[in-house]
Amino acid sequence: MWNRKDLKERAKIAFKANYWKCILVAIIMSLILGGDFSPSVSNHYDAQDIENLVEQNTMMSPVDIRDYSTPEMFVFLAVFVIVVVLIVCAIAIPLSIFLLNPLIIGCRRYFTLNLYGPAQIKEIGYCFDTKYLQNVKIMFFKDLFTFLWSLLFIIPGIIKSYEYRMIPYILAEHDEITMDEAFALSKKMMDGNKWAAFVLDLSFLGWHILSAFTFGILGIFYVSPYVYQTEAALYDSLKQIENNNVIDYNSTL
Repeated sequence: MWNRKDLKERAKIAFKANYWKCILVAIIMSLILGGDFSPSVSNHYDAQDIENLVEQNTMMSPVDIRDYSTPEMFVFLAVFVIVVVLIVCAIAIPLSIFLLNPLIIGCRRYFTLNLYGPAQIKEIGYCFDTKYLQNVKIMFFKDLFTFLWSLLFIIPGIIKSYEYRMIPYILAEHDEITMDEAFALSKKMMDGNKWAAFVLDLSFLGWHILSAFTFGILGIFYVSPYVYQTEAALYDSLKQIENNNVIDYNSTL
């Protein structure tokens, strides 16, 4: 049985032995997963912007203000926002399916291999050379099923996300595996381990708080690669529990 202390010690040794490459892959992973290394300030006005905005508003006549509050203006703004959202979705969804998910598999492969020796950056492109469409399909359904389960008051989605957690790692090592086998194997590996994995995630909370106080600098240079390497160590430990490193896919169905 695995424990958090051993996983973290193993992860720290592997991470520090290949420090700069781990940081680079962790940055790629964080960007793909929507991670933010520092508090966002891009949506806030600076002092000059606020001053200019106030000056413009105070110079408006009552007629000007009424012009900006007509029903037609609100309809125009609503339609504009909807169109922008649709355009963003039309770009983001295919990008995630066909580019980002394969990169996630490659990054997971990198951190898994790094447990046994310094891995190479080229591993993040692994999925594009090996059963690309099959991996794209499996990751798509993983995300879809997680989303659908999340519609049931969130909690079932969280449970399923832990149940499917090992799928990218499995795809990163086994290009011959089918979708049913990948889902079944991840479910088997996480059976009885979901709560412990959740506690493992919570154990990094203090590090994430410290990272926030450093505006994400600590996250870039230590926390993110440390967390990703620990997650890979979890997968490797669960894999070793499965029949002494020999995985019988048929037995999981």
